[in-house]
Amino acid sequence: MSDPKKRVKSQDTRVKMSEGKHSAPDSYRDDIPHSEIKEPAIEQMEVHHHPQLEHKPKPWKEYLLEGFMIFAAVTMGFFAESLREHITNNEREEQYIHSLAADLKDDTTRMAAYIKYQTQSLHMLDSLIAILNDPANISKHGNEIYYFGRLGPRIQNAPINMRTIEQLKNSGNFRLIADVKTSNDITAYYAKVPLIRQIEGLFAEEFVQYKKIAGDVFEPATFQKLQNANGDVIMATDNPPLQKNAGASIKELAINAVYMNGSRKAVLAEDEKLLRNAKELLASLQEQYRLHDE
Repeated sequence: MSDPKKRVKSQDTRVKMSEGKHSAPDSYRDDIPHSEIKEPAIEQMEVHHHPQLEHKPKPWKEYLLEGFMIFAAVTMGFFAESLREHITNNEREEQYIHSLAADLKDDTTRMAAYIKYQTQSLHMLDSLIAILNDPANISKHGNEIYYFGRLGPRIQNAPINMRTIEQLKNSGNFRLIADVKTSNDITAYYAKVPLIRQIEGLFAEEFVQYKKIAGDVFEPATFQKLQNANGDVIMATDNPPLQKNAGASIKELAINAVYMNGSRKAVLAEDEKLLRNAKELLASLQEQYRLHDE
């Protein structure tokens, strides 16, 4: 018979082996002395307690003073911003006025030369009309007819500088012109321009019709011969004839020339008014904004 002690020991061994299979990760702890197992250190956190502050009620005068200081700061900021904007607007106004004055100077110089040229053209058409209305003298004035008939109808649009006024309108900065009278004078000056452009457009339409009729009156070769290398038109000296079958068209050409001269006289009258207004407005701007040295 076997020894009972040995059987008990054998059973204990099997139980330990069985436990070892199911708890292998913790089995190593059995072999490590407890003195070598270190527990994680726990740091002690400091707790800061806020002191118990006793808020004593402020006197009503302090609240009033604080409110006044806040109000004063906001008010001063508002006035500072308004002052800055006012200074900026004044500077921009002066810039626009300087630019307008430059445009007006340009207008007065160029408009004076333009009016002189158009007045000469007006006299040429008057002379052409007079000759064409006298059939007996047409053949004697071929030189004048070709010269006046070529240069007289020519017209250019009035040289009005719209640079600054267009900038003011498109940017909405016309409000920067603080003086009411100056603003009204500027508006009145440029308000005359649309009528001038309208009459110029009418003249241009009449000129188109004139050229159609002129093709039945003048000899093309003669017109070409009377233009030099620079493009300038010169007066003939050999009394060139008109086309042989120009009889019926001559009267029609003269009538159309009358229409054109009527439009030209109208536009010249407006140009002369505009020139006077430009000089007056320029003088006013120079006086008010002290631009005499420019």
